[in-house]
Amino acid sequence: MNIRVFCSIFLSCVLTCLCSGQARSKAYVGPNALGPYELGKRTLMSTIFDHLKVSPIKQVSPICFRSTDGTYMWIERMGVDTSEERALVGSILLSVFPNCVASPVYDTSEAVGKWQTKEGLGLGSTKLDVLRTYGKPTEDNLIKGDLYRGIIVGDFRNGHYSIKPKPNIGEEVLEYSATDTLLSADFGLHNGVVIWIVISENP
Repeated sequence: MNIRVFCSIFLSCVLTCLCSGQARSKAYVGPNALGPYELGKRTLMSTIFDHLKVSPIKQVSPICFRSTDGTYMWIERMGVDTSEERALVGSILLSVFPNCVASPVYDTSEAVGKWQTKEGLGLGSTKLDVLRTYGKPTEDNLIKGDLYRGIIVGDFRNGHYSIKPKPNIGEEVLEYSATDTLLSADFGLHNGVVIWIVISENP
């Protein structure tokens, strides 16, 4: 191998490593909060219960709610192995459709449909709103078949999905995540309008 070829290969390897390193260190650019829940701030489950105006619920996770404003939500604990994990919020989902099957659904007078990100986005925002606020998503996925149907707690039972007819969870999902963090956010869209949002810091 002559020196010119060697240098060319070496330079190519260096550039590949640098580009790979940049991709791995890409920062999370999605929302860092939804209503009172803030990613990375160790939000207590009790804080969310207070906002929902409900007594503390000992149920493991996720815990489902129905708001008097006609919207729905579930919250998931950070984990179940320790009391500290159980006391912290790990993820939260808001939707315009029921998102729980065969699980207790607790009523709340809190208008969770009005909960927004710090940038003012929420249910009813448009795809353009999301793109203008957070930029290009990590992934822009079409919902095909049962993809993303897992957002409905308890729907998958005995090896198949139980709700019939198939619920309308939209046609497209804008995903924001990063390889150097557990933070993530998904915006589910129907006809270009946000009908569900989930933000999470769970693995």
